[in-house]
Amino acid sequence: MRFGLHTGQHQISFAQLRALWLDAASWGFDACYLFDHVVPLHSDVEAFLPEEAASPEGPCFEGFTALAALSRTVPCGVGLMVAGVGYRAAGYLSHLAATLSLAAPGRLEIGVGAGWFEPDYRILGRPFAPARERLDALERALELVTASFRDRPGRPRWWVAGIGERRTIPIAARFADSWNAMYLTPAEFGRKAAVLNEACDSVSRDPDDVERSIALRAFCAAERAAAVRALEAWASARGRDAGRLAERSLVGTPQECADQLAAYAAAGAGHVAVMVHPPYEREGIQLLARECIPLLRGV
Repeated sequence: MRFGLHTGQHQISFAQLRALWLDAASWGFDACYLFDHVVPLHSDVEAFLPEEAASPEGPCFEGFTALAALSRTVPCGVGLMVAGVGYRAAGYLSHLAATLSLAAPGRLEIGVGAGWFEPDYRILGRPFAPARERLDALERALELVTASFRDRPGRPRWWVAGIGERRTIPIAARFADSWNAMYLTPAEFGRKAAVLNEACDSVSRDPDDVERSIALRAFCAAERAAAVRALEAWASARGRDAGRLAERSLVGTPQECADQLAAYAAAGAGHVAVMVHPPYEREGIQLLARECIPLLRGV
């Protein structure tokens, strides 16, 4: 199992972001990822707070620019999760990836998605098309970028993120090196992974060629009570249901988190992206990395 740290590059200084990535590499993470939003986020993809959808404020570093700078100083894998094709034209995205793959040969991972957060489009002056049109654009973009890198040394690893069974997962089966789902229970993840297997079979692709990834929040502490308090505080601050969050997160002591990771591995996950946003809870991230990752490394 591989492990990545997904850090939102918003509401933070660049020096703080770089320091976290350097520490993450030393703690044992295989890769670090940025998002591709141009406005700051404060919660997650299930539902956003009214203020961030209406009038997002605060610093938010441009994804590819920040990734280029970080890739030269951080020794682990680097990536963007995920580039929105609604404001990243396919040809331009391919050019960006080609340049970055020279800066980080063999270490670059790029997710490509339909672009779902409407405030990004408003800030960039781009139309927010219906979902069907955005998914059509995603398919066309992946056809271009994957073909342009097919025989290139040091090519990026291409990701597709999403759990839609009619379009997104079949697109992943055709083009992705890795498929990512977010905030699912192990059972839910296993069901979606089975859909991916079927989609791969339908296009005569070996399902084992596509890595399966789950993105999760983590609330890890030396004592379970402290981890639960952290989860409840996070949920309360954002109006979330703590029980639902707990079912779709890593919660508890390092051993409990390792057991939860083992359940995802049994459901087919070969990669875990730990989702964190500022202010970063560094102690918990370090504890998870140093005590859980070694237990799951060979799974």
